[in-house]
Amino acid sequence: MLAELKCVHGELRSAIAELADLLARAEPDGDALPAVRLRIARASRRQRSLIESGVFPRLHDVSPADARSISDLSLETATQSIRYSEHIGRWTRTAVCTDWVGYQRASRDLAREMLRLAEREGTILYPLLQSKTHQTA
Repeated sequence: MLAELKCVHGELRSAIAELADLLARAEPDGDALPAVRLRIARASRRQRSLIESGVFPRLHDVSPADARSISDLSLETATQSIRYSEHIGRWTRTAVCTDWVGYQRASRDLAREMLRLAEREGTILYPLLQSKTHQTA
């Protein structure tokens, strides 16, 4: 499960890096942007599903301090998921073309948050999953 989580974090980072390249352009790329947004959406959905359905249940018997960290992380994940859905709903293809500068700003902010959350997940969950791996080995 640790390897799968690292893989999904890598997919998300890669897709966000592609988005950053597109956001650096003076005009939106009507062909590449939807494809990158879809990659980010899929990676984000896979990340959320893996953590909520696989990782969190596996870590049911951690210390109280780790349980608090996991609970906080769960809340952050849910909050980000809502923010991401709102972003996608707000920034339709038409809205992106109409306000490219606004989309660039909003997307950079959201991408930063997504990367920060993935980093936090790694900091909290990787050691716990590694410990579980050693316990079952």
